[in-house]
Amino acid sequence: MATSTKTHNPSASFDTAFEQFKDSSEQFVSYARKAGNAYLDSYEKAVDRAIELELKVADTTQQEWLKSIIETQTDFARELSSSYTTAARSLLK
Repeated sequence: MATSTKTHNPSASFDTAFEQFKDSSEQFVSYARKAGNAYLDSYEKAVDRAIELELKVADTTQQEWLKSIIETQTDFARELSSSYTTAARSLLK
């Protein structure tokens, strides 16, 4: 009875497993970036809608001082939101 000998190369198995892991990791990072950008898009839209609502309230008031405070607050919120999303997007690149 002849016995066949198979040579098993553990290094090749490790290399194959490592490549599969590397590919999976790259896919995960890609999906995470897409999800992060989708979140930031939604965040920007929500902030813009909230600011629009605040500005509509400011337009309906008869008090100039109140209108000025609301407009200043919306300018600050818009700048803060823009800074946040810009920084977050730079991290997602």
